[in-house]
Amino acid sequence: MTSYKLVDSGDGRKLEQVGPYRIDRQCAVAFWKKRLSPKDWKQVDAFHHRSESGGGHWEFVKPLPDFWITDYGELKLKTKLTSFGHLGFFAEQVHEWKWFREIVAGKTSEVAGSTKPRVLNLFAYTGGTSLSLALAGAEVTHVDAAKGVVDWAKQNAELNNIPDGGIRYIVDDCLGFLKREERRGKKYDAVVLDPPSYGRGPNKEVFKIEDNINELLDAVFKVLRPHPLFVHFSCHSPGFTPHVLQ
Repeated sequence: MTSYKLVDSGDGRKLEQVGPYRIDRQCAVAFWKKRLSPKDWKQVDAFHHRSESGGGHWEFVKPLPDFWITDYGELKLKTKLTSFGHLGFFAEQVHEWKWFREIVAGKTSEVAGSTKPRVLNLFAYTGGTSLSLALAGAEVTHVDAAKGVVDWAKQNAELNNIPDGGIRYIVDDCLGFLKREERRGKKYDAVVLDPPSYGRGPNKEVFKIEDNINELLDAVFKVLRPHPLFVHFSCHSPGFTPHVLQ
């Protein structure tokens, strides 16, 4: 087995089958009761302990490899248990990946001589969205401030046979990059952004979603073509409900 499955959730945790391994980690919004028995929840290979100061650590029932490959959402994804309790992909985004593929496939850019929609993926992490867009035929620019996760995204691209040059990778502060793209006159057919609550750029630029989101969105719209395919805006910040995002 190499696929992903949400087995159960509740009481602030989620139980997941991630390839051949079963893990138990925090899920702050899972306010409901668990469906499975305590015995089922004890049968795990790894358990994540959250730290009050951020991050945390894993408790392993048996040795796990440094990483493994998970087949999920028609993608092959390098999977690694990070100290923050992450896997290297956000399983709930699989529906968005499917939607991106459907909307991009068959579309053409307004750029003369180009047949590929030009899509900008901001805060792009390890590249699940970038892979889906590229495989659907988009010309993708992948931007993230963390070099480590951009390198991880490149490894995912290799796993999915994305040719060299199929995705343009940028290690940069997203807001700074948008402003430079505007000055260069660069335009995109679509933009995807999934900003964090708080982040730092490679030159210690500070991003706080409550302080910087309006400036960021203004910068996004300045690099869009007159009739874009879409702007997809999501986040995981407490208080930023779908109504607030809209």
